[in-house]
Amino acid sequence: MVQSISESWAKERQHVWQFCREWASGEIIAHTSGSTGTPKPIRLSRESIDASVRRTVDVFNLTSGSHLHSCVSTRYIGGKMMVARALALGCLFTFETPSNRPSFPADQAIDLLAIVPSMVDHILLRHSQGTLPRIGAIIIGGAPLPQKIRNQLTYSGINAYETYGMTETASHIALRHVSKNPEESFTVLPGIDIGIDSRGCLILKVDGIHGKIITNDIVNIVSPEKFRVLGRADNIIVTGGMKTVPEDVERKIAHLINENFIVSSIPSDKWGEEVVIVIDDTGGSGISEDIPPELAHALSELLPPHERPRAIIRRPIGRTANGKLIRKS
Repeated sequence: MVQSISESWAKERQHVWQFCREWASGEIIAHTSGSTGTPKPIRLSRESIDASVRRTVDVFNLTSGSHLHSCVSTRYIGGKMMVARALALGCLFTFETPSNRPSFPADQAIDLLAIVPSMVDHILLRHSQGTLPRIGAIIIGGAPLPQKIRNQLTYSGINAYETYGMTETASHIALRHVSKNPEESFTVLPGIDIGIDSRGCLILKVDGIHGKIITNDIVNIVSPEKFRVLGRADNIIVTGGMKTVPEDVERKIAHLINENFIVSSIPSDKWGEEVVIVIDDTGGSGISEDIPPELAHALSELLPPHERPRAIIRRPIGRTANGKLIRKS
């Protein structure tokens, strides 16, 4: 059974029905997020979709009596797979036009809810107001969770999971329960084999998908079933001949900065690139500022010289339509 929250949201409903037709035909066309360039079409077989469905259904114990709700657009793989799970199970599926203020009703229990990080603030607000329905599990994809949000979710007691996956893998292939520990490993789902290449990037062998998938994610493999994501190879900053992984620096200094930020770089005649902190500020000038002495001291205590940001830049931080950072904006 498929129903929309509002009959006026015809565009999202059209995406849902389009996917239903593709699912029935046996071949699905999905698009990459566009966070590192122009979105690319990816052809997924029904075999890969069905294998992905089985993994999620099994790990969350979903049945024909379950209720799945998606706040993620069916234009993207996260939303498409919510529809695929409901079709395979023959269960209730509801959806809404994506926004940062999810509007699903408070009086209907949800067994699996799909969201992106920008929606978590409103989920937490509804939880504090008592207007959040009973939710079995929330899966959060599209981008890493900020540490502040991770802490708040942990304190709330909401059962939430960060997902790791991509369009090419037909949604997530690994999960980690949201906790205060940003170093927590992802656990791969059954039917997934992991390895690394010469760059230290993750290689995947996924049931239902022929051949290996080589990613650009630099990882630390903890065990055959667990890995930690350090950052992306295409985001690496080379300063003075030394490599800096910006995502790793962000985790190390997150407790020092109370605003939304990312670690990025600017050109440097002396070093090639210089590490900087970019504060998300819609009114920002984009001009570099000196780092305050107190923060500079704290950074020097935490980071080796090549990882230390040398300036602060205030400007808007770009994101794709499904919430992924556009670091090269």
